[in-house]
Amino acid sequence: MELWALWTNVFTVSISMLTSHLGLSEALAIMLLTLCIRAAMMPLSLASAHQMHKNKLAIAKLKPMQAKLSEQHKSKPSELIKQTMALYREHGISFFNKATLINLTSRAVFGMGFFHALSRMSITSKFLWIASLAKPNFVLNILVGALMFLGLILMPGATSDTSSLLILMIPVMISIIALITLPAAIGVYWASSNMATIVQAILLRGMIKRAEQRAFPV
Repeated sequence: MELWALWTNVFTVSISMLTSHLGLSEALAIMLLTLCIRAAMMPLSLASAHQMHKNKLAIAKLKPMQAKLSEQHKSKPSELIKQTMALYREHGISFFNKATLINLTSRAVFGMGFFHALSRMSITSKFLWIASLAKPNFVLNILVGALMFLGLILMPGATSDTSSLLILMIPVMISIIALITLPAAIGVYWASSNMATIVQAILLRGMIKRAEQRAFPV
């Protein structure tokens, strides 16, 4: 617990330094700190997302072989799982490689640490239309949801069909509902993180397009 308290204190001290030494408002300090950390994590996040995209394409190509395995081992679920995993390994499909695990862990530790720090801080200043960062703000919550949805639909293959769009609305609605009782300071952090996700999705699309051009030159 002492280590976790030390970790969350890093965010508290960083925000205080940005406001006192650079003269930033508390909201801008939260935004700047969030974007800087997400930018530092971007290379790993992009590598992980690109690998997931390649896995998705590879699995799509293996559907006929998977269907055949399902038919052969329909009465033996454990054998079907074993053969399916062997098929994935044979074609270089890996869901839990080192980069992915490190990316997921770092994102979780950063997100929970920042959330905990903001929950404990007394941030009552104004920002744009927000009268107090200590209170929930409905317009900000909707903005967070809109940014999250935009980041999700920009991910490659996210809008392949209508059902995919409906599924993407689930985390968006959960986030908006969760923010109803949370301080606007957390909403500012969430909005900033979603802006970083949008940039990441755009960069990922560029990486995929360049990879396709190299694989299939005109």
